[in-house]
Amino acid sequence: MREQKGFTLIEMLVVVAIVGLLSSVVVIGLSGARAKARDARRVADIREIQNDLEIDYDNVTGYPAAVNGHPPGEPKDPQDKHYIYEVTGDGFSYKLGIGLETDENDNSDEGNCPSGVSSPAFCVTPGVAPD
Repeated sequence: MREQKGFTLIEMLVVVAIVGLLSSVVVIGLSGARAKARDARRVADIREIQNDLEIDYDNVTGYPAAVNGHPPGEPKDPQDKHYIYEVTGDGFSYKLGIGLETDENDNSDEGNCPSGVSSPAFCVTPGVAPD
C-alpha cells in the first residue's frame, strides 16, 4: 500500500473559506479608515487654501474672488467634492469649507469643523457639500 501525501479537497475548501472570511472582515474594517484618511486630506487642503488666500490677500482689494463659488486653484478632492469659498461683500473676510464624511471632529457650533481649522473657515455637515 502506498502512502498518499498532500491535502484532501475538503481540507483545501475549509482553508479557502477561512481565508475568505478573514479577508472580508479586514476589508469591512478598513472602510472607516479610508473615510478618515479622505477627511484628513480635506482638512490639509483647507489649510493649504487658507495659506494661499493669505498670500494672495491685498490690503486694498482684500481676498481674491471666488471662481463659481470655489476657491482659486482649488485642489482635487478624493471624491470630486468641491470646496466652498465665499468672499464677504467688502472683500476682507471669507468663508471656506467642505463636507466631511465622518462626524467625529464636531468641535464647533458652525457644523462639522475639524480641530485646527478655525475662523474664517467653516465646515458643513457630511453629505451637504455641493457637487
